[in-house]
Amino acid sequence: MKKLVTLLLVVIATSLIGCSSDDSGESIEEGFFLKFTYNGEQYSFEPQTGTSLQKVIFGMENVNDVQTRLTLYLPKNPSVGTFEITNDTPTDQNLATLHNAALDLGDITFAGTSGTLKITSLTEDIIKGTFSFTGTDENGETVTVTNGSFTAFN
Repeated sequence: MKKLVTLLLVVIATSLIGCSSDDSGESIEEGFFLKFTYNGEQYSFEPQTGTSLQKVIFGMENVNDVQTRLTLYLPKNPSVGTFEITNDTPTDQNLATLHNAALDLGDITFAGTSGTLKITSLTEDIIKGTFSFTGTDENGETVTVTNGSFTAFN
């Protein structure tokens, strides 16, 4: 029994050594962010990434009792470059090139009508970029999102 306990402790210690962090002292996830400025206020969310017909990078948080969400829509297989943000509806013909954005403030959605999304770095695991856009809600009111940047899972 004593040998079994000793063996178990050696296995656990070896496992812990194998899971040590990199030289930077932080995990990949700690470097992920989705930042932007809206209405003179800076926001910083933890990004989430999903892929279905498009790649979606979004972050949300309850800010001053208002659920605030910023969403970036990219092609399923994005590439490095600068792209126009439009409010075009996704179709089979444009999914490979379409870049959209939206800012949700509570139950009001401001769909990006113009702007840019620049993908600055793209690896198998990580996507980085910058963005800014103007969005309009269903009543014609507009918002401007500036100083946007992100680092997220690809």
